[in-house]
Amino acid sequence: ANRLPPKLKMKVLNEKYLLKQAMRDALPAPIVDRYKQPYRAPDIPAFFGERTPDYVEAMFDETTLRDYGYFDPARARRLFEKARRGRATGYKDNMAFVAMLSTQLWHHHFVERFVEHFQS
Repeated sequence: ANRLPPKLKMKVLNEKYLLKQAMRDALPAPIVDRYKQPYRAPDIPAFFGERTPDYVEAMFDETTLRDYGYFDPARARRLFEKARRGRATGYKDNMAFVAMLSTQLWHHHFVERFVEHFQS
């Protein structure tokens, strides 16, 4: 990578530029020529509707929130209930909810399960 000319190393908003150029003949033109697509986390409605997934309920359980210790359980539960009722609107509610859910899930998978693995 250090031997590549700088003009080949970084193309703003065109990720994997060199790889795409190397594979130009094997890839469809829309793939080679498209610009980077930003990742957007899902909004609150993706987690509620006909049936809220069990893991969402579990991560916002008051005991779980208290045990993991990242968020104030009362405030987190308030946002959860607001979201469940369809009243969480706007960018801030969405960002807060998804950040809380992601953090809780991260802790569950990478801390709780890690500890369980070594305790058994």
